[in-house]
Formats: sequence, structure tokens, C-alpha cells
Amino acid sequence: MVKKEFTAEINDIQLACARWGEGNDIPIILVHGWTGFKELWDSFAPKLEKNGYDVVAPDLRGHGDSSKPDMEYTHEIFSKDILELSKSLGWNKGYVLLGQSMGGYIVLDYALRFPETLTHVIPSNTSVYLSRTLISKIVWNLTVRMYKKSPEKMMYKMFPRFFMNPPAQEVIDEFVQYSNKTSRQAGLSAIKYCLKRNLEPELHKIQTPTLVISSEHDQSTLRKATLNLHKLIPNSELVDIPNTGHLPFMENPEVFLKAIINFTK
Repeated sequence: MVKKEFTAEINDIQLACARWGEGNDIPIILVHGWTGFKELWDSFAPKLEKNGYDVVAPDLRGHGDSSKPDMEYTHEIFSKDILELSKSLGWNKGYVLLGQSMGGYIVLDYALRFPETLTHVIPSNTSVYLSRTLISKIVWNLTVRMYKKSPEKMMYKMFPRFFMNPPAQEVIDEFVQYSNKTSRQAGLSAIKYCLKRNLEPELHKIQTPTLVISSEHDQSTLRKATLNLHKLIPNSELVDIPNTGHLPFMENPEVFLKAIINFTK
């Protein structure tokens, strides 16, 4: 179970990636959320590898160690990067696409644009319209204001709230260190896009087999939004993971893993 790091040269940028289980039978791409990073998957990806998955986790453009061009960051751009990444890997027979939080929004956008490339899509703990309720809109606009003022301060307030049982301070420090690699342009542009675009009216068009994952103790507005995805996506399946906050693959990895295996095998 060796982690391999590599760089994909796609769409005139460099996409920093990590890989586990190269050559295994089931290809899967893991997509992190807003101001996220590929290292978030370090503890979970080896579990997928052990169960026969060929796992690739990129830093989205503008995030982590990937290129950070001065531009507007939209889900269309992120989706096209994922498409070209999959092509560069030679994954021409279809693959699983899993996204966490904003990554879940991105993978649903991708499923609408490039369904022929997928076998399964798994959005986890996500909303596809952050302004869907007044409370959500207020909370996220306050988050944007905090991010503009001090990304690091905002992250120190946000990360502990992702967990039902917050981890040790050194873990939070490490998260913030990685998250700080996100360019401010990418962070602001991506979250503003999530606030203005509503993908819900398009979800009925998704035909790719879809597993929606929610968490028992996720933030209330996000939990409601995630559960609503199951109602809006035809023939989707739903797994609600107990005893976990916004990052179930970290707090309850065995149940999260079982849900993926049962759905994709």
C-alpha cells in the first residue's frame, strides 16, 4: 500500500495527484471540497486500495500543489480537468467518481456533462445550491466575508466544526497548513459560484447510478440539502452514516467504505 504522487499535465495546467493501488480492477477518482487538498484522503484511500480500487486523488486547480491561474473558478472548469485527468490515466471503460462537500457538487456537475465516462457517481455531504435557504445563504455569505478578511482564521474556526468529535490540535494545524495552499482567488471564486448557481433543477437528468451519502451529525443546513439530493436524483440510493460529522470517511471510515463497496461492486 504505497502512495504514489504524480503530476498530470492537462488543460495547460499541472494537476498534482496522489495514487494508491495502480492497476487494481476498479478505478475511482476522489474529489475534495472547498479549500481542500488530496492529503485529506491519506487515511481512507489505502482502505479502498486494499479492496481492489485504483484510487486517484487530485488537488483541484487553484488548490494544494496544483497550478493556480488567475481566473474564475467554476464547476465546468473543474469537471473538464477531471475529464482530462481520466483520459491521461487511460480510463476509457468508465470509472467511479466520488466527491466530498463542494467536491460532491462538482461530481454531479460532471455526471451531467460527461455521463458516458462514469460507472457510478457518489456525492457525499454536499449541497448543490448554497443559497437554497435564507439561513444557508446568510451563513455562507458570512463565511465569504471571513475568508476575505483572513482565510487562516476562518479555517481554524471551520475545521473543528466538521467533526462530531474534533481531532487533536496538531491535526487541525496540519489541515489549515494544507488548506492555506489554496489561492485566495480560487477560494473566493469557487464559493461565490456555489452561492449563485443552482444545480437542483437539472438533477432529474442524471442517469448514472448515484449513491448519496449523508452524515447524522453534519451541519443542519448541509444535512438537509444532502438528503434532498436523494429525492431529486432518479433511482439514487441513500446511506446516512451515524456517529460522524461532515467528514464521514475520516470519522466512520468502515461504514463509509462498506457503502462504497456495496454500491460499486
